[in-house]
Amino acid sequence: MRTRILWNDLKGNRLQAVTTWLFMAVSAFLLALTCLLSVGLLGAVDTLMAAARTPDFLQMHAGEADEAALARFAGEQEQVLDYQTLRFLNLENSDLMLGGHSLADSTQDNGVCVQSGRFDYLVDLENRVIEEVRSGEIYVPVCYRQKYGLETGEAVRIGDVSLTIAGFLRDSQMNAMLASSKRFLVSRTDYDRLKSQGSEESLIEFLLREGADATAFAAAYADAGLPANGPAITKPLIRMMNALSDGLMILVILLVSGVLVLISMLCIRFTLLTRLEADSREIGMLKAVGIPNGEIRELYLLKFRALAGLGAAAGLLAAFLARDAVSARMRELYGASSGGLTGFLAAAAGAAVTEGILLLSVRRTLKRAERLTAVEALNGQGGRLPSRYGIVAVVIALGVFLMILPQNLLSTISDPGFVTYMGIGDGEIRLDLRQTEEIGEKTARVEQLLAREEQVARFTALRTGSCRVALPDGSWAGMQVEQGDHTVFPVAYAAGQAPRQEDEIALSWLWAEELGVSVGDGLTISAGDRPREYRVCGIYPDITNGGKTAKAASLPGGGPLMWSVIYVSLKDGVPRGQWLAGFGSSLSDRGIAVKAVDIQEYVTDTYGQTIQEIRGAARVAVLAAVLVMFTVVALFTRLLTERDRRDISLRKALGFTGGEIKRLYLGRLLPVLLAGIAGGILAGNLLGERLAGLLLQTLGAAGFRFLPDCGVVLGLMPGITAVTVLCGAALGLREADRVRAYECCKGKE
Repeated sequence: MRTRILWNDLKGNRLQAVTTWLFMAVSAFLLALTCLLSVGLLGAVDTLMAAARTPDFLQMHAGEADEAALARFAGEQEQVLDYQTLRFLNLENSDLMLGGHSLADSTQDNGVCVQSGRFDYLVDLENRVIEEVRSGEIYVPVCYRQKYGLETGEAVRIGDVSLTIAGFLRDSQMNAMLASSKRFLVSRTDYDRLKSQGSEESLIEFLLREGADATAFAAAYADAGLPANGPAITKPLIRMMNALSDGLMILVILLVSGVLVLISMLCIRFTLLTRLEADSREIGMLKAVGIPNGEIRELYLLKFRALAGLGAAAGLLAAFLARDAVSARMRELYGASSGGLTGFLAAAAGAAVTEGILLLSVRRTLKRAERLTAVEALNGQGGRLPSRYGIVAVVIALGVFLMILPQNLLSTISDPGFVTYMGIGDGEIRLDLRQTEEIGEKTARVEQLLAREEQVARFTALRTGSCRVALPDGSWAGMQVEQGDHTVFPVAYAAGQAPRQEDEIALSWLWAEELGVSVGDGLTISAGDRPREYRVCGIYPDITNGGKTAKAASLPGGGPLMWSVIYVSLKDGVPRGQWLAGFGSSLSDRGIAVKAVDIQEYVTDTYGQTIQEIRGAARVAVLAAVLVMFTVVALFTRLLTERDRRDISLRKALGFTGGEIKRLYLGRLLPVLLAGIAGGILAGNLLGERLAGLLLQTLGAAGFRFLPDCGVVLGLMPGITAVTVLCGAALGLREADRVRAYECCKGKE
């Protein structure tokens, strides 16, 4: 009996049934896809790190490492399972040619190394350790295969040395473009041949026992005064950097799926309330003959449970079909995930949760019918559809929000001003000088040359050195401090301001959180001779170098410099590319090796992969929003004309034309459209900014603010919305043409 009732209901209300199923399927699809991609990404990253045996703690050190001191320290630390010191040969990017593509403009620090002996392996595209590299061969990071279209057998030139690409490698530490360095794998013979063409640095790596605290170990390392002339990285940070690029895309899909679930709830509620109003007399008859409310509710829930099951199955199937296309870049970088069953269970759980939320919404709406008495239902009372235009306004607002949020995120990351959230000043050009014995002298020489450059508007040199900071528990930890005038090209401060006085220091947000300090608090820093007291003057976002950096006007008694960065802003009208080429050539003639890059190119190179992923997600979000708004408005106007059929017939009998009646409904819809667009723009810029800020804050980008493209946000997106809504309304109002003037006389609805 129930099956026959269900089947007859579906046949009699095909439009509502198909629309309800579609919303359920799309909502389940997006959340299931999010679960699949999340499990796949984390599983692939963990599989790669397990195959490569990623170190738990890595200290980069420019220069020779004291092996005896390291051996003593490792022997004293019970949590150390193994340790090693690897050599990494930094090369000049201008000396590198990959299959005809020069890396002169690359913002990455490229270098060569040999295969590790015990852990931190470089692996092939099957995640197998590359056991042997023949002389004359080289393995290239897989990210460059994507970027330059490289193939096995092509030539790589490093200065006057030519090598052949034997394959491509995955590096569990430096795989993502967010990592600022890239390792090429060569044989020991070729490494020795190339030594004269670069500068060596040490990678001091420790493998810890399971359960050991990497952060506590890092503090112990710094407290021991061991080689630390470079950034320190822990395994959790490596995992985060690997997952961040694709993780932002997955976050956008998650936000889209959440908004679509809300839209689906509203639309299903609208269709259900419309159906309950139409069935009010039948419901009254059932109540009058003594059918319990629970039985009546079950009759309606039966249909929605069936549609939810079909929607979940369709959404789950679509998620598995779409996974390979969406995660192609992810698999290229990290390999396949080993969590196939986990991914399936997560996707199934995501689809089930989606349908469960929608069914709970249906059940709650059905409570409306239970509040009616039999007499009220038979008389058609209490079944009026509340805020029918309000529901459409909310759907339009959510659709606009859906389009604007990923677009704002995309425009922000693509904007030159985003560098201020990377701990980088807003200059036009960045000059990097590596650690050498003469780095201080070379930095001063570059400053002198810049001071004589007539095309330069302003510049500042920032020198980074290392020191130790007192932790709340009394121990010490290593800290990188950038010294110089930070007022010339300031970063975006979440609190306070740039350091100006000798005793002032600004901290990155993650450092401030770890040290438990805020603006105005004191901090003890040891920079060589003796501990000194500093006052925290500012807290700024930074997602470079693990998000833990500091800035000071000066650091008396500091150790040797780690590197120098000079920011430059040119006068109006000066072509940056031409100036960079000329000034770079001038420095080379003087024997000064500098990596000079356009800041905008630096952001594009670092976040290019992330920008591409978010751009794709933004396009999908716009398409989804357009389809949803079109479907909802078309369904709404169709149901509205069905509901008002008698009124439309009466108007036609009084002489109104079909066009005049349509314009009447469009006039009522116009305020709804404007309210929805305004609400969506406000939500996309205010609520969306807060949602994105919560994510980026975990990475060190506190005080995040959108940098929207006003032409897109205030022009293109509202225009797309208006066209979509009007087209949907025009389609739905076609039903008014089928209404005849005589129907009102016959009492038809």
